[in-house]
Amino acid sequence: MVEVPDDLLYDPNHIWVKEEDGVFVVGWTAFAVQSAGDIAYVTLPRKGTKIEAGKEFGSIETGKWVGRLTSPVTGEVIEVNERAMVDPELVNETPYSEGWFLRIRSDLGPSTKLLSAQEYLEIVKAGKAF
Repeated sequence: MVEVPDDLLYDPNHIWVKEEDGVFVVGWTAFAVQSAGDIAYVTLPRKGTKIEAGKEFGSIETGKWVGRLTSPVTGEVIEVNERAMVDPELVNETPYSEGWFLRIRSDLGPSTKLLSAQEYLEIVKAGKAF
């Protein structure tokens, strides 16, 4: 079975979210990585970019799939994981630690319905990929 840490929240589009004092760290779930295959390329916005919940913030390309990444949070990008763009293997190998995508400052909090680990696991069990 795929790893789904209990201390994170999840977007139905396979993005994980962790709040750290009004800053939201976002990344791709292990289920997304396993479903899509080895990541070849990640495109992320620049620091200072304003992003909106439910809207595209980047893209990802794997051997099997090319797709959009959508934000679960409205706010300003305060940090981009440049390492993930240069070495996308980080996302494959450590999606919940070194493979994160963005840090977003938001006074609004998450603006989309986020799921608990258990709720997200139900989506995974149902095989609902992209």
